Amino acid sequence: REGLSGEETLEIGSYNALLKTSLPKKFQYYKADQESYESSHDIFRTTFPSGFAWEVISVYSGPPVVTFKFRHWGYMEGPFQGHAPTGEKVEFFGLAVLKVDETLRAEEVEIYYDPGELFGGLLKGSPITISDPHEDTSSKPTSKHGCPFYKGE
Repeated sequence: REGLSGEETLEIGSYNALLKTSLPKKFQYYKADQESYESSHDIFRTTFPSGFAWEVISVYSGPPVVTFKFRHWGYMEGPFQGHAPTGEKVEFFGLAVLKVDETLRAEEVEIYYDPGELFGGLLKGSPITISDPHEDTSSKPTSKHGCPFYKGE
C-alpha cells in the first residue's frame, strides 16, 4: 500500500499505521480504521502489560541506506480482541530499509513483515464469552472442547 508520512503515522498511531490492510473487513483481525492512536495503544498495553519489545537482530548495510532485520515480541498476559491471554511469547520478524541524512536522522522508512505471524499468536487464546447471569446453563455441556458431532444422550 502507499506509505504514510511521519506526521500521518504519529496522528493515527504506529500500530494503526503498521496493521492497516486492504483485506475485506471480514478477514481483518484488527480494524485499524476503527481505532484511534489512544485506543490502539490501549489494546496492545492490555495484551502485553509487561511490554512489547522491539529489537534489531541484524544490520545488513550502513548509512545512508540502512537495512536491518528486527523482532517485535512480548508475552501475551492480557486479552486481545476477545481472545483470552495465553501467557505465551508472541513474536514476529521483519526487515526494514531506513534512509538517513548526513546527521543520521531518518528521512524514509520501509517496513516489511508478515502480520499473520503476529495474529497467529494473538488469536491462539480461547474466545472470551460473557455469559448472561439469567441464562439457564444447567443442561449445557461444561467443556467447549468436545466433539462437535457428539449429541449426548
